[in-house]
Amino acid sequence: MYELFERTPATKQMVILRRADHMHFEDNVEEMHEIVRATPLPGEAAWIPREMWPIAELCSGAQAQLFVRGLTLCHMDATLKRQDEAQRFLAGDIEAELAERGVDVIAHSRSSHQAKR
Repeated sequence: MYELFERTPATKQMVILRRADHMHFEDNVEEMHEIVRATPLPGEAAWIPREMWPIAELCSGAQAQLFVRGLTLCHMDATLKRQDEAQRFLAGDIEAELAERGVDVIAHSRSSHQAKR
């Protein structure tokens, strides 16, 4: 994720949903996760179900939906509608704001990455 972020030549911000996998960005997160986890995959993909954590150890589908829907709407409101409140939210402490809503994330921006160097 960080490599892709660094290679993107634009004003950017990245928010990572902790304890999530690809299934967290689909409908019926818990069900789909466990279906994939229980499905033997052929060939080079056979390792995937074995390495997947049980859904009980990951964030919930409700947390994933709040993350995706909330940040997508906020981004659209800030960018397309130029809403001050949405722009302030994105420029603020996203980690703390989402933590108040029970969603564990890592907020990463160019400036936060440069500060770590």
